[in-house]
Amino acid sequence: MLKRILVSLAIVVIVLAGLIVYLNIRARSLPDNNPAAFTVRYAGKNPGKVVVCLGDSITHGSVSCNYVDELSRRLSAKGFIFVNAGINSELAFNALRRVKEVKACDPDYVTVLIGTNDANATTSKEKEEQAIKNMKLPRKADRDWYRENLKEICRKLKSVTRARIALISLPPMGEDQNDAAYRLAVEYSMIIKEVAREEKVGYLPLNENMNEFLKDRKIPLRHDFQKTEMLMYKAIVQHYLLRQSYDEIAASNGFMMHTDYLHLNCTGAGMVADLVENFVIH
Repeated sequence: MLKRILVSLAIVVIVLAGLIVYLNIRARSLPDNNPAAFTVRYAGKNPGKVVVCLGDSITHGSVSCNYVDELSRRLSAKGFIFVNAGINSELAFNALRRVKEVKACDPDYVTVLIGTNDANATTSKEKEEQAIKNMKLPRKADRDWYRENLKEICRKLKSVTRARIALISLPPMGEDQNDAAYRLAVEYSMIIKEVAREEKVGYLPLNENMNEFLKDRKIPLRHDFQKTEMLMYKAIVQHYLLRQSYDEIAASNGFMMHTDYLHLNCTGAGMVADLVENFVIH
C-alpha cells in the first residue's frame, strides 16, 4: 500500500512539474514574428511597410491579448507587416539594449510601449529587488532613470533608423482610479508625453483613452495590488490549460480592460491597436 501511495505521489509530482515547464515555455516563447525571425524570413526581400513594436509583455502578447497580431489582421492586406519586439518583464533599460534588433528590421515605423515594469518596480522593496535580480539591472528603478532610458531609446532609434517613431503612454495599473498604482501609471505616462515632445517623436495617448473609458465603470473596482502575480499565473493556467479567452479571464476577475492588473484583455489590446493603426496609416 505504501509503495502504491509513493508511486502515485511521484506521478503527481512529475505531472505537475511537466505542467509548470509547459506553461513557462508557452508564456516565455518569443512570438513567431519576432525581430530575429523577421530578418531571416525577409533577408534580401521587400516585405512592404515594416512596423516594429518595441515593448514588454503587453507587446509580447503571450500573457496578454496580442495587439500586434490584431494589427496584422487589420492591416496586412494594405501592405503592412508587423514585427513583435516585445519581451516579458523588460524595463526601459532592457529595451534600450535591443535597439540594434529594431535597426536590423529596417523599419518604416517604430512604436514603443515600455514602462509598466519600471513603474511596478517602485511599488515595493520586494519588487525593486526582484527587478534588479531578474532583469540584471545596474541600479534600482526610479522615474529619473526611466526618463533617461526612454530618451536614449528615442535618440538611438532616430540615429540608426529612418522610421517614424511614436511613444505610447502606459495602460493603467489596475482599474481602481483611486489607487496609488493607478496614479503611478498616469505619472509615468506624463513622463512619456514629455519625452515625446522633447525628442520630437509621435505620442499615442493610451493612458488617457483608457482613463476616459474607465470613467463609465458603474461599480469601481477595488484594487489589491498584492494579487497581481497570483492573478497573472492564474490567467496563464486559464488560457493555456483551460483554453479560456483573455476576455473570459478578465470577466471572471471583474476587469473591463485587464486580466490581472497589468496585462490586457482584447478590449484593452484593441485600444492599443486603434492608436497604432491610426499612427501608421496617416
